[in-house]
Amino acid sequence: MFKKSCCLLILILPIFSNAQKKAGQPRDDNAQALEIQRLQIISLISKTAEEATFWENKKYAVEAMALAADLLWNENANQSSKWLRNSWLTIDEISEKQRTKSEFINRSVKTELQTIVLAVAKKHDSKLADELLNELTEKTDDEKDARGAFDDKSARSEQLLRLAQQFVASDPGLAFSLAERSLADGISFGLQNILTELRKKDVHLANRLFDSALFRFTSASSDTSEAQILSGYLFKSGFTFGTNSNGQMILVVNPSQQNLPDVAQTEPIRTKNFLSSVFQKFFSRTLSLETPDGRRNAEKILILAEQIVGHYRTFAPGFAQPASSFLSQLQAQFNRQIQNQSSPNESKLSKISKDASREEIYDAMIQDLVDKAERETDPIAKKIAFVKAATATKAEDFSRGIKVAKEIDEDILQLDVISFLQYRAGLHFISKNRSDEASDIVPQIRDTLRRSVVKIALSQSLLERKNIEKLEKFQLDLVNQRAFDLLNEVEKDLRKEDFSNNLVKILFGATAVAAKFDRIQAMNLLEGSFQAINQIDDFNLKNSSAPDLGIALSETSSSTVENPRIGFGFRNAIEPLIDSDFDQVTSLIERLTMKETRGIGRLEFAKLFFSLNPKLTPK
Repeated sequence: MFKKSCCLLILILPIFSNAQKKAGQPRDDNAQALEIQRLQIISLISKTAEEATFWENKKYAVEAMALAADLLWNENANQSSKWLRNSWLTIDEISEKQRTKSEFINRSVKTELQTIVLAVAKKHDSKLADELLNELTEKTDDEKDARGAFDDKSARSEQLLRLAQQFVASDPGLAFSLAERSLADGISFGLQNILTELRKKDVHLANRLFDSALFRFTSASSDTSEAQILSGYLFKSGFTFGTNSNGQMILVVNPSQQNLPDVAQTEPIRTKNFLSSVFQKFFSRTLSLETPDGRRNAEKILILAEQIVGHYRTFAPGFAQPASSFLSQLQAQFNRQIQNQSSPNESKLSKISKDASREEIYDAMIQDLVDKAERETDPIAKKIAFVKAATATKAEDFSRGIKVAKEIDEDILQLDVISFLQYRAGLHFISKNRSDEASDIVPQIRDTLRRSVVKIALSQSLLERKNIEKLEKFQLDLVNQRAFDLLNEVEKDLRKEDFSNNLVKILFGATAVAAKFDRIQAMNLLEGSFQAINQIDDFNLKNSSAPDLGIALSETSSSTVENPRIGFGFRNAIEPLIDSDFDQVTSLIERLTMKETRGIGRLEFAKLFFSLNPKLTPK
C-alpha cells in the first residue's frame, strides 16, 4: 500500500511541476516584455537628452535635459548631473524681449525654467542645488521693463521666492534665507505667501522675516504695493490688494490661506510699528489730484487708507485721529472731482429695490449692458459692447444671449457669438446631466471645433453613465455604438478643418474617450493628431489645457465656459494605450517631424511609463 502511494506521488509531482511552469510562463513573458520596454525607454531618454543640446528651441531643450536627468539620475548620476548643468547654462540663451505684458502678473520664462532645474537638483543633489543657486544670485538680472500690479520686484526676487515656496514645508530655514535675500530688491508680492506659510512651520522665523521686510520698507523708498503685501499678512491672510492702470482696486486671493487667524492679534508691537511706518510714508502729507500721475498715486493711497485706517484705533491709537482725518480729506478731494460726472442715463440696477430677487438683479444687469451698447456711437465699441452683453447671460439662458447677439451689425461676428453661446450652453447642460438638451443644441452649432468638443463631451457622458448604471448587454452595446458614432462624426468633421493647436487638442480629447471602449478608433484618432502636429509650426506636448474656443473680441469669454471633464493633452491621449499599444505609440512618436516635439514626446511617454510601472523605475 505504501509503495503504491509513493509511486503515485512520483507520478503526480512531475505533472504538478509542469503545470506550475505552464501557469507561470505568461507571467515570465510579461516581465520579460516589460524589461525590454524599460531598456527601450532608457535608451530613448538618453538619446533625447544628447540631442536636446542642439535644438533651436532652447526652452524645450532645458525642459528635456532636466526631465531626462530626473528620470535617469538613479540609473546614471554622473551623466544626469551633466545634463542638468547643461540645461542650467542653456537658460542664458533664452530671450524674453518679445514676451506679452500683462498689467496684473507677468511670469518670467527664465525663472520658470530655473525653478524646474533647481527642483531636480534639490531632489537628487543638494550640493549641486546650492551651487546653482549661488550662481543665480551672482547673475545680473534684467529688470522687467513693464511690471504688473502683482509682479515681484525683479527676476531675481521672483526666483528666490519661488524657491522659498518650494522649500518652506521641508526646510523652513532655507525658505527664510531665500526669502530674506529677495528683500535686496524690495518687498515682492510672493513674500506674503512665504510669511504666512513660514508662520505655520516656525513663528520665530516668520517674525524675523517680517522684521527684515519692515526694516526694508521703512529705510528705503517704498510704494503702496509693498504696504499692501505686509498689510495682507497682518490683517487679511490670503488676500492681496492692488490697483490696475485705471486706478481700480484689484485683488488676488490664495484660497489655501483664507480664514487663518489674524497675525496682528498675536503680534501687536509689530503691527503698531507697521502702521506707524505707513502713516509717516503716506498719510502725513498733502496729495494733489491735478495731474494724471498725482491722481494715480492718490488713488493707490486712498485704497490703502480705506483698508487699514480702522486698525489704528486698536494698535496705534496715537495715529488714529490724524489717519482718519487724512482719509476724510482725501475722500472729499475725490468727491469734488466726480460731483458733475454722473451719467444722465440712470441704470436699471440703480432703480432696483433692496429686496429684489437674484433673477430680477440678473435681468437688470443684462438690460443695463444692452442699453449701454445701444447708446454707444463708435462702431467698434458698439460691437464689443453687444458681445459683452450677450456673453454676460447665463449659459442656460442662451436664447436670450442669441437675441442680444443678433443686434451686432456684422454677420461674421454675429454668427461667431451665436455659435459660442450654443457651444457654452451644450457643455453646461452636459455638466448638469441634461444630455438630451445638449443633443438638441449640437446640430445648431455652426463652428466645427466647438461642435466637436460638445460631441466628445456627450460621448464621455454616455460612457460615465454606462459605468454607473446597471445595464443589460444590449443596452451596453447601444451606448458604445452611440459613443462610437459621435467620435466617428468628430473625426470626419475635423478632417475638413485647418491644422491648428486647438484641432490637435480636440483630437487628443477624442482619443482619450475612444480608448475607453475602442482601441482601433483611438489609435486612428491618435494618428490623426500626430499628422496634424506635423503640419503646424509648434505644439507643446506638455500643455493639457482645454482648447481656447472663445470669441476673439472678448478676452473673458473662454472663462465663462464649463470645460468638460476630459483631458485634452498628449498624456491623456496615450495613457490608456501604453499597456496595450506600446510599440504602436512609440512608433507614432518617432514619426513626429519636429525634433523638439519628438524629443518631448519621448520624455513624456517615458515619464508616464514609469508612473504606470513604478517597480521598473530606476532605483
